[in-house]
Order: sequence, then C-alpha cells, then structure tokens
Amino acid sequence: MSRLCFLRCLLDTHAPIKLPHNVQIIVGRNKETKIKDQSCSRQQLSLKADCEKCHVEIKQLGVNASGLDGFALKKDEVYEIGHGSTIEILLNNHVHILEFDPPPESLTTSQNQTFKRKLEDDSTSQRKKSLKVEQVSSSVKEKVEKVIRDMWDEIDKGELYVFTAKGVKSSDKIASFDMDGTLIKTKSGKVHPVDINDWQIAFPSVPQKLKEFLEKDYKIVLFSNQAPIGNGRVKIEDFKKKIESIVQKLNVPVQAYIATGKGIYRKPRIGMWMTLTEKKNDGVKVDMNQSFYCGDAAGRVANWAPGKKKDHSLADKLFAENLELKFYTPEQFFLGHSIANVLMSKPEFHPKEVTVEPFNNKLISKDKEILILVGFPGSGKSYLAKQIETKSNHKYATVCRDILGSWQKCAAEATKLLQQGKSVIVDSTNPDVESRSRWTSLAKQNKVDCRCAKMATSKAHAQHNNKFRELMKINHVPVNDIVFHTYKNKFTEPSPNEGFKEVIEVKFNPCFESEEAENLYRMHLLEK
Repeated sequence: MSRLCFLRCLLDTHAPIKLPHNVQIIVGRNKETKIKDQSCSRQQLSLKADCEKCHVEIKQLGVNASGLDGFALKKDEVYEIGHGSTIEILLNNHVHILEFDPPPESLTTSQNQTFKRKLEDDSTSQRKKSLKVEQVSSSVKEKVEKVIRDMWDEIDKGELYVFTAKGVKSSDKIASFDMDGTLIKTKSGKVHPVDINDWQIAFPSVPQKLKEFLEKDYKIVLFSNQAPIGNGRVKIEDFKKKIESIVQKLNVPVQAYIATGKGIYRKPRIGMWMTLTEKKNDGVKVDMNQSFYCGDAAGRVANWAPGKKKDHSLADKLFAENLELKFYTPEQFFLGHSIANVLMSKPEFHPKEVTVEPFNNKLISKDKEILILVGFPGSGKSYLAKQIETKSNHKYATVCRDILGSWQKCAAEATKLLQQGKSVIVDSTNPDVESRSRWTSLAKQNKVDCRCAKMATSKAHAQHNNKFRELMKINHVPVNDIVFHTYKNKFTEPSPNEGFKEVIEVKFNPCFESEEAENLYRMHLLEK
C-alpha cells in the first residue's frame, strides 16, 4: 500500500498540504496556508518527505524562528521528524501536525499517543540533526493549542512588547481589558505607581470574572499604554516582572500588549489590536460582535460617583469606538453598576464628520497681492498654499517661515517675488496683530493689496492632523502641545481694520493618498 504524507493545520483554517514522496515543498506566507503575518517569510520552511521510511526533513529558510513543540529551529539546519510531530511555521504560531496515511505500524495501536522531541546537542561538524521521539499521555491537539511557556516578544524596536502567558489559547472571542485602574490599582493610593510593586487587584471579583470568560472559550487580553517605558523612567525588564506577577496573581492565562511610544500602538490608536488579530491569534478570525473591551479612561466627569475624580482621558472609550467594540467601564463590568446616568465628556473633534470642501475661487485675485494665511500648525495652510499656486497657474508663490527660518528672510523673498510680478502667499501661523502687521506694512511699501485667509480649523482638529502626519510619516516636523497652547493664547481674530482688503474664512479640506490613509484619519487619534 502506498503511503501519503500531509501537513495538517491544527485549527483547520486551510486544507491539508500534501507532501509528495522525495519532493521538496516550501511553505510560508501565502494563499494556501492563509498566513498573512509579515513576520512569516513566503519561503519560511522547506519540507521533504520520505514516505517509505516515514520521516520528513525540515529546514527553516525564513529569518524569524519556526518551531517544533516550542523548540526554536536554527536557520538552515536540517532536522528529521516523524508522524505526529507538531510544526509551528512561526514559533508558537500557525501550528500544523505532520501525518502519514496510513501511519507507521508501531503507532496504529495508540491513536491518542503523541510525541515530544528533544533537540540533540549542537555539533560543529554535524549539519543534520534528528529529534528523539518520546510518548506522552496528552493528545497532540491539546498539547499544541496552548502556549507551552511564558513568552515575551519585542516589536518595532520596543514600541510594543507582547507577553503571552503559558496556557494562552487563540480564540475568535476576545475579552480585552486596560490594566491600570481596571484590573489593578496602586497600593499607595497615588495616581501613578511609585515602583513596580505598587499595585493590587482593583476589585475582588476580577480573578473570578476573568476565569468565567476563560471557561466560555474567550481569550483574555490586556492592552496598556506605558509611556514611562518609552521615555526611560521605567526599565522594561522591571516592568516585565510586574506583568508576570500580575498574571500569576490573576491565575488566568493572559496575553498582554504594552505600548511604550507615541505611535500607532498607543491607545486610542488600534495598532495593538491589529497586532493581536493579524499576528498573535494563530490566524483565527476574531468575532467582533462577541468580543469586548473594558477600561477606565472613559471621559467620566468629576463626581461621576460620589467623591470620584474625573477620568484622565477618553483613550479607552475611543479605542473601543475606533474598533466598533462593545465597551464597559470597570465598575460596570466587575461590579454590575449601571452607567445610564454617568456623565461622560465627548471628544473635542470628531474625524468622521470632516467633509471635503470645494475650493474657494475668491482666494485667487486678479490683482497682485500678499495673501496672509492664519491658523494653527496642522490647520491645512501649506496644502491650501499649494492649491492656490496650482489653480492660479503659479501666479502665486509661497514664502514659508518653516523653510526660510525667519520672518525677515520671508520678507526679503516676498519682496523679490513681488518685483518679479508674482503674488505672495505667507505660510505661517500669524496668530496676532503684531505678526500680521509686518505683512500689511510690506504690502503698503510695495503698493499691493493685502488680504487674509483664516483657517477655520480648531485646535483639536489641528492636533489630530498633526498626529495623523506623524503616523503616516509625512515630511513634517512633529509639533508638541505647547506650540498649540501658545498659538491659542496669542490668537486675536483678524480684522479688515488691520489693513486687510478682505478676510476670508477657509474650511479644512482633507486629501488622502489611499483608502488606508483615509481610514486612519477617520479614527480618533487623540486621547481627549
């Protein structure tokens, strides 16, 4: 009887992969395996089956480690494995089982037996290794559908850390939680912990509640913003110990995501969730209708309950809104409290409400002029200036302080352009009468009109735009909140009394390079 060999996906997300006798088969990220994880190479593993001897030669080709029952393979080393071996196309992810049909005779009498392999000692003269097979009592499926040991992963040079506790199972149902103020609180009573040991379980019901959802086949996940790690005030090695201690105290297998930077992983941005669903759930598609998120940063106002302070931000609630996930406050989830009468603040800016505005042709004058732009950093001034240049057939030219460095250099360049017959756009914030008077005076000296285009973009909208540019890595210098506050404090409404022929209000006009960019823009990117 001829024997066949297959690589079968443990979670049955794709059809078994046939391994013909004595033919090299390459597996990795492709349509056949349905693996989309960018960490997995398209040519991740090489497998060559010997159906007569019932073994397979396996070799890792990809950069990132593959595994066998949690043992990491070494790149380009060749191993021999047998029937029932568990192959992790990426270590602890995308688990498959090697099967011969019919199985070797020595195995048919114990269908529920499986195998544990030990890697032989390294040898400089030995390129080919084999795995010793030992029988163990648990089934293959039960053995590999759980993580077999605690693991930490570092992503994007430490922008994100992921802890996967021993026993974590992938699932289509995600029960996710914030950490501080939700699962734990400080022992000291202070807002921020004084050290890594300053914590205790937030509510007595937390461990039991998590176990109840674990028994309902939910995967328990933790999402936490931890900027002190990113700015160096807390060492990541110390924080890892804290996470491990918390998970041990909860006595529930948890997968924890720790965002240390200011980028796409920080809530309310959804980078942590996307890492979970695309890379850390074994390809199991998440059912968003059954999944949920619980956190304390819900925007509750002061005295939302007697003596309670206002929430520090809206980050958790907006995180759930970005994902369209059911959201609970900790008191609602763990204590059963109603939030029907709890007052919650709303974000200052709603990105989904931004509409595309037609270009205002009044911005282009037939007469030579200086057009002063007024608005927050990130309010759309530079994009508007480019529009005016293009639509005027370049009769307008722009002077920008961010490029030239000072208003004096801008004034010198503007004078030169006016002498060449061009109209001039002044691309700067120009928040007050003093800063604008320089340009009205220059217009008088050159005997040209001076008009003002005031951007209607609010402070929160401009901050959103600034964060969007950062996340999209658009060539703009990031602007910190102090600059926005300073502009707001200095701002005075521009008026024709300052010497302007006209003041035109201009609404922000979004423009996106791709659907992906627009989808990101329409999400809440700010925490308040």
